[in-house]
Amino acid sequence: MIHLRDITFGYGGRELMSGLCLHIKPQDRIGLVGPNGAGKTTLLRIILGDIRDFSGTVSRRKGVTVALLPQEGIYDSGRTVMEAALETFAPLLALEREIEDLNTTAAEEQDAARRDELLERQGAARLDFESRGGFTFRARTAQVLTGLGFSEADLRRDMGTFSGGWQMRVALARLLLQEPDVLLLDEPTNHLDLPALLWLEEFLQTYPGAVLVISHDRAFLDRAVRRIAELSQKQLALYTGGYSDYEVEKQKRLEILANRIENQEREIRQTERFIERFRYKATKARQVQSRIKALEKMERLEMPDQERTLNFSFQVQKPSGKEVIRLSGVNKSYGDNRVLRDVKLALNRGDRMAIIGANGLGKTTLMRVLAGRTDFTGERKAGHNTEIGYFSQDQFELLNPDRTVLEEAASGGAAAGTALRSLLGVFLFSGDDVDKPVRVLSGGEKSRLLFARMMASPANFLILDEPTNHLDPPSQAMLARVLNSYNGTLCIVSHNRWFINQVANRIVEMTPEGLDEYLGDYDDYKYQKKMREQAAQQNRGPEADADEPPAPSLSDRRAQRQERARFVQERSRALTPIRNAIAGAESRIDQLETRIAEIESQLADPASYNDTRLMKSLPAELKQRQAELEQALRQWEEASEQLALKEKEFE
Repeated sequence: MIHLRDITFGYGGRELMSGLCLHIKPQDRIGLVGPNGAGKTTLLRIILGDIRDFSGTVSRRKGVTVALLPQEGIYDSGRTVMEAALETFAPLLALEREIEDLNTTAAEEQDAARRDELLERQGAARLDFESRGGFTFRARTAQVLTGLGFSEADLRRDMGTFSGGWQMRVALARLLLQEPDVLLLDEPTNHLDLPALLWLEEFLQTYPGAVLVISHDRAFLDRAVRRIAELSQKQLALYTGGYSDYEVEKQKRLEILANRIENQEREIRQTERFIERFRYKATKARQVQSRIKALEKMERLEMPDQERTLNFSFQVQKPSGKEVIRLSGVNKSYGDNRVLRDVKLALNRGDRMAIIGANGLGKTTLMRVLAGRTDFTGERKAGHNTEIGYFSQDQFELLNPDRTVLEEAASGGAAAGTALRSLLGVFLFSGDDVDKPVRVLSGGEKSRLLFARMMASPANFLILDEPTNHLDPPSQAMLARVLNSYNGTLCIVSHNRWFINQVANRIVEMTPEGLDEYLGDYDDYKYQKKMREQAAQQNRGPEADADEPPAPSLSDRRAQRQERARFVQERSRALTPIRNAIAGAESRIDQLETRIAEIESQLADPASYNDTRLMKSLPAELKQRQAELEQALRQWEEASEQLALKEKEFE
């Protein structure tokens, strides 16, 4: 549907993309990953058409619709949640009002002929309304909003009473209901709790269009996408499968690249020895010059930045007693809103507890009670020698913006010199990174700096509220390794299932009814919860079937099936040849792009320079393949336009 070719773009003297290519096909599911600052959001805006000052081409099939959900910046007030979401269906709402107006006017019309005309227009409008989903769009809207976590009462509340995160959910609902052919999502999971995240995964699996999503959530990418596009070093590398498949395949590619680099370095050394040996021999002057030029033209292969291996062990200085902390009969309210009710919870030394549940149930409040950072009624008893380290997103304000990373890390006083630099290296700060002013750090970098300060001399009980927010997957993996080397007690709130699986040995789920505990990691929790639900269902016994409306008669069903079959057959007869032509063109484009990349790689390989026959044939073939690619792209565009026109005929 959309084809990006040779996209080059940058700003402020910094090039983000160079010769980038991407082909988005119907019903594609692509996860866009890469380092922060690599240009992922910029790429979405280029696909959307919001950025146009780039070199290269973006070919879009005629009639294809594209829509983007940004990371933030959406605010609304003065209307209800339901009204804001229904904005997607503005044309249907206008048609609904037109039908009502026609009905009212017809009822008041005295002239019979004029009344018949109005009723005829109303009937036609009503048929149009029904064919476009006019009798179901409100139910669909409520269903999507409910899936994203809104209660029935929430739908009637003013948008202005909701936080930015909940307003983003309404924006996401509008986009999902809009159903563009290409859905672009920029970090959609940032503002979702676990139930809403699971619902979104299920929704996207049956979404009729293509989806291109930026996300740092590994589990989400494993379930929601079928291809990974990694934006790194100005290029896109494509991988089949989810994030776990990408990690395995990327490691294989890195091993191949390491071998190629080794071979290239060997070739360079041999060439340099030849040049040094024969530099001053007249009989070899021509060959020496040829090799010098070959070295100058050679594109040096480089390994991308690799994750640093952990060489720190984070040990507590003073172990806690066996019981770290205990809550009994804890209650907490904000005005009339009772957030915690009769909470009982205990953590023992070595526990690694993850607290999960929907937003609004009091997870952060519970963490603040555990940390002793808010008032409450009930009992909180810290055990012998319990020392608490607390992390939350609002602690960014504790960082001094005028200090460098190194100075801020040193302000904790627990490490200095080489030890401090090594500690910062564990948290992915190296080289010039340590001299950055805190004020220019991204959210992820600030999180890593706070963790570095905390782990320089870790307390024996760490309380972490959403520790993976703002962290990209490599940073999440780093934090998991750090926490797995930590020998104290841990309590985290997180919606990140992969991260919970890495670090937790107890799960506490907060529900409207109270706390439910499970032993093990997130996968163990899912299994145990399923078993409990099945046991509860068996104890309840079979339930009476709900009343169902009478089924259509056999003859009616047969007629409906026959009519539907005729329509499907006619549509298939008209569209299949065009779709086959598009598929053939896409296959040819993929083959040609692969061959062109192979030729360009051969032309850049110094080993090819000595083969005069090859060096003569390759440029000619490259020119031919590039011409064939242009022709295939034209065929694809023409067939795509033809398909769009035909599909309109069958709407």
